[in-house]
Amino acid sequence: MKNISVNFALLILLGLSFNNCYPQEKSATPGFTPEDDTKLAVVLNRVNPGDAEKPKNPFYKFIGEWTLKDDNWSQNWGQGDEHIKIPHHHTICRELNTDNSLLAVIDGTPPYGHIFWSYNPVKKEVNHLSSFGTTRAGVGKGTVNENGDVSLKISFADEPEGTYRLYTYKWISENEYELKSIQYNADDKPTGFFYGGLFVRIVNK
Repeated sequence: MKNISVNFALLILLGLSFNNCYPQEKSATPGFTPEDDTKLAVVLNRVNPGDAEKPKNPFYKFIGEWTLKDDNWSQNWGQGDEHIKIPHHHTICRELNTDNSLLAVIDGTPPYGHIFWSYNPVKKEVNHLSSFGTTRAGVGKGTVNENGDVSLKISFADEPEGTYRLYTYKWISENEYELKSIQYNADDKPTGFFYGGLFVRIVNK
């Protein structure tokens, strides 16, 4: 019996010596086995927050409801620069049934109207159609960049022949953008007429 015990002890010592000579692979994560590391890597590769797919619609940032920041609006219609208040402005923007469209309905303060944008993914340009009140119909084209900023050249039915406006929609944050509209004459020179303001998202609580 004593010999059996001695032999068993020798086997254990040999096993420990073998493990010390050929150490098992260790996990880089405390408490994990190498197999656990492999499984974790597979999961992280499948769901990587940094690789979240960007919405296909180039106008997706505009989707939602908007109002003027602090009701402030700046303009010049020929009577000099004015800084006025327009309370209760309300714009609601919706995607239609494609990934390349946006419809904005302005219904808070007259003149009521709507704006339609359609993105041509082949030519990479934005087509603009709008209508406000009874005579202010606008037609134009432009571009949208990777940040969602939109630049447009628009002609209006109720403004002098040959004139046009350059519109810019520039994002300040995910919930705020700046709109500027500057009029140019047929010689591509600014007329001094403009309007614009900051728009903020209406967040429903």
